[in-house]
Order: sequence, then C-alpha cells, then structure tokens
Amino acid sequence: MELVDLQNHTQKLVAGYSGGMKRRLSLAIALLHEPELLILDEPTVGIDPVLRKKIWDAFENLNKHGTTIIVTTHVMGEAEKCHRLGLIRSGELIAEGTPQQLKENTNTDSIEDAFLVYGGEGI
Repeated sequence: MELVDLQNHTQKLVAGYSGGMKRRLSLAIALLHEPELLILDEPTVGIDPVLRKKIWDAFENLNKHGTTIIVTTHVMGEAEKCHRLGLIRSGELIAEGTPQQLKENTNTDSIEDAFLVYGGEGI
C-alpha cells in the first residue's frame, strides 16, 4: 500500500475510493504475491509524476530480482522506460528492440518518432 501511496486509506472501504485510488489498489494487489510474471496495461496512466517515478523504480527493482514485466501502453514516455519494445500497429508487430536500437535504426530522437517511421507515417 505504501508503494501506491494508499497506506493512509487501509481502513476505508474500496467503494469510497476514487477511480485513481482503485487503479493504484489494483496495482498493489497485482504486486502482493511477488509474481514471476507481471502483465500490466498502462500501469501509471493518470498517476502523478512523483508516484509514477516511485512505481517505475519499484518495477525496475522487481525486474532486477527476477520478475518479468510486460507493459502495454500507447504512452511513449512509459514505453521508453522498458528494456525492450515491440511496436504494434493494426495488430501487426512492426518493430522490436531496445528503445535505443529503435531510435538509432530510424535516426530519430524519440520512441514516438521511431513508431511513426516504422508505421510508415514519417516524421
């Protein structure tokens, strides 16, 4: 609960939680049993920057201790935090590699621009 900044709300009924609090609670529940594989869909969308950094630091720590984490997101800033990316457009894998490789291969400075190049949109 501390990781998702809900430690002061443990006695509150979940029905009284805001939408953002419920989202953070679902993340806490997913982490509770220290899974070997964690699949997350946009895990920090709508979370303030300070808490978002804390959560991504925790993901990095989990990964260092053997947890495989798969993140799906359309937020390129989140994608850039991942070790490897698979860029998908219209259900097709259009590129795969590290963020740095994808940027270098497209001569771009951002994952968003790399996605546009791989997707045939140019920049």
